[in-house]
Amino acid sequence: MSTGSIAEVIGRVESELARFWSTPDASGGEPIAKTRASTMNFVAVGSRAEVERLKEQTEALAETHAGRTLLITIDDRLAPLSVDADWSATCRRDGEVPICQDRVELSFGVAAAERAASVVSALTISDVPVIVELAPGAPNVLGDELAPICDRLVFDSAETCIERIADVARGTRAPLADRAFVRTFSFRELVARFFDDMPEACRSIRRVEITRSVGSKPDPAALFLGWMGSRLGWVFESRGPGPGGGGAPAEVGRARGADGGPLEIALVDGPPAGEPGWRRLDGVRISTSLRGEPLELACVRLDRAPGTVRWTMAGARSAEHLHPLGYRDETWVLAKTIDALEGDRLLRDAVLAAASFSALHGGTTR
Repeated sequence: MSTGSIAEVIGRVESELARFWSTPDASGGEPIAKTRASTMNFVAVGSRAEVERLKEQTEALAETHAGRTLLITIDDRLAPLSVDADWSATCRRDGEVPICQDRVELSFGVAAAERAASVVSALTISDVPVIVELAPGAPNVLGDELAPICDRLVFDSAETCIERIADVARGTRAPLADRAFVRTFSFRELVARFFDDMPEACRSIRRVEITRSVGSKPDPAALFLGWMGSRLGWVFESRGPGPGGGGAPAEVGRARGADGGPLEIALVDGPPAGEPGWRRLDGVRISTSLRGEPLELACVRLDRAPGTVRWTMAGARSAEHLHPLGYRDETWVLAKTIDALEGDRLLRDAVLAAASFSALHGGTTR
């Protein structure tokens, strides 16, 4: 571990890492040159309280996405212009070949944090992408500094408000990746499936109702509406409290469809999800028409089996199916957010549209 000025500490880290990589591995007896596992640089940014969780996360990720890991936070106990650094490296034998990777932990003083971008640029491996994940507690100054220099920006809109995500997104050209967007893929895919062979019904939507569980975390309805609105050319006009009670909307909103017609939005509070504070999408209901005939579409979780949804069409067309949403653990979810390095314009558009919808409600989420 080393503490001091930025130049001194970074010099020591680079020297120690260079010594590690230049020293043959002798764990199997005869010394053998080390092979670096370098598919990416993964930069995890969070609060001091999140560091241990981020360590566990990066260790699990390394099983499939090995490379250099940097864990970064701010520590107000340090001198404002100083940096505290610790580093480690591990090797495993693949046959006779030692495959190694390393990790650097950096804690910045509050003033030194403004140099985070140059420090990370100095310590990352060249020729492989720089992936930055902003944990829920990531200090704003670190997110603002690192977003412009990364090749992919990862966040979790289930834990970070959409307005903050949009602010960071506007400061970078990097592709965006959202853990929550990955988790809700099946829900979006099933809703999109309604319109596979009747795209004209997209232009006739006049009401959308979204049920989501209550809780203290950010509202997932905003990003879902941002996704629909950005795909279908909606313009959000208003948002405010609904009448509430008896299953009535907890919030209501107005928008204009791509054809200029009025569109009503209703957000309904459902029962709490299993995990305290966590919120999830529980149902999407759409009122539209097909060749002048009313058409009601619904994709709703089953009460007794919330991992399954009932998918229905009624009116101009009729159909009903049950679909499991599937389960993926968080290591898989994070890996999925990283893998599509070509970018995701769809998510960026959805985030910015969601932020515009949220801003109509005083810039907060319920």
